[in-house]
Amino acid sequence: MSRPYFHPNPIRGGGPEQYIGVEHQLTEPWPEESHNVRLVAHSDLNGWGDAFQIQVGKGICYVAASGVNGHDGMTILDVRDPANPKIVNQIVDSPAARTHKVLRITDQVLLTNSELRPGLRNRYPDAVGGLRIFDCSDPINPKFVRYIETGSFGVHRPIYDRKRKLLYSSGHKDGFDGKILQIHDMKDPWKPELIGEGWIPGQRQGETPCWDTQHVEDGGAWIHEGNPWGNFVTAGYWDAGIAMFDCTDPSKPKLMWRHNPHETHGWSGCYHSFLVPPGSEFGIATQETTTVNCDHPPAHITFYDLRNVNHPLPISTFMPHDIDPYTMRPIDPKWSRTGARYGAHNIWLDMEKDDLIYICWFNAGLRIIDWSNPFKPKEVGHYIPAGTKERCCPQSNDVQVDRDTGLIYMADRWGLGLHILEYTGPQ
Repeated sequence: MSRPYFHPNPIRGGGPEQYIGVEHQLTEPWPEESHNVRLVAHSDLNGWGDAFQIQVGKGICYVAASGVNGHDGMTILDVRDPANPKIVNQIVDSPAARTHKVLRITDQVLLTNSELRPGLRNRYPDAVGGLRIFDCSDPINPKFVRYIETGSFGVHRPIYDRKRKLLYSSGHKDGFDGKILQIHDMKDPWKPELIGEGWIPGQRQGETPCWDTQHVEDGGAWIHEGNPWGNFVTAGYWDAGIAMFDCTDPSKPKLMWRHNPHETHGWSGCYHSFLVPPGSEFGIATQETTTVNCDHPPAHITFYDLRNVNHPLPISTFMPHDIDPYTMRPIDPKWSRTGARYGAHNIWLDMEKDDLIYICWFNAGLRIIDWSNPFKPKEVGHYIPAGTKERCCPQSNDVQVDRDTGLIYMADRWGLGLHILEYTGPQ
């Protein structure tokens, strides 16, 4: 049986090296493109335009740096007047670790990840991998309180379960291949306590892999992100697909199942997020495009019927542009010839059942999807920021919706900064 083509030596990476010397680089900036979305404001983040995770609320916006252009740390903006965002602070971090994920736990407690960069461990021997706790009682001047050391290279992505006061992190651990689920009790948010760990068979060294090693590349079975759904944790498991853990007892997570179209059918790997919005029984699984010029099939969205929690059933997919069903790549070559990524990445994780989906699609910008019928999702709006001479197209990277104002905040991975947007289409 046929499978989509995967380039054997793709150009990929989390830093600037991915974009250097690649084919089909654009020479002229793309113009802004918009449907049912209005640009409210833009900030170049004082030169820190290589941006990642956003937290926004109560007139304050935190934007973690991606590091693609060499910036590590966080920009803080006053957005009480969203049309005129003002940078009020920038916190510089050591390059020893990626600190590109930021979460505001309460009005007083903010945390970031600390994921050590392997190539810099000898240069920064005192760097700590794990979590960093900040006092943000003064929201524009967070004060570092302590590290929560988790071992090995630390934490890639933490997700906070506000109802159960638990933190689900994808973390490195000695004796395991790839990141595993780490659960911290956050009843005292100043002192997170590690109470549970979970993984899929084959991650602990010496175990037999539960995945097909022919199709899941070496080191490709690891949890990227765990999201709460009642007492369950739904997980994107990189090249190993999606998985669900029963965390009724959070000290003893139990793997219920794993489902992987990448392994069985050659769909895109790099499963990023798997969430079931509150009030729904349908799941949203996203991947992350990690290669440029569609060297691998681009990431997309798959919708799952989870009314039987033990048997996940894929019911539909979403891609903004028509694809060849065999190559799983866009028919229009425009998207594959930019020297950049095309495909899904971060989704607004705080959405609920009746919300629209807001998701970043790298060079295709922001896509807004009505999923009220998950069997037939439809796009209702999009916004592609204008390029610049240095960055001819966007690499839209993270999105957050401010519940107080309804405005959309979108960060760009490789230099185009922060865009504040308003959806103007049908609700």
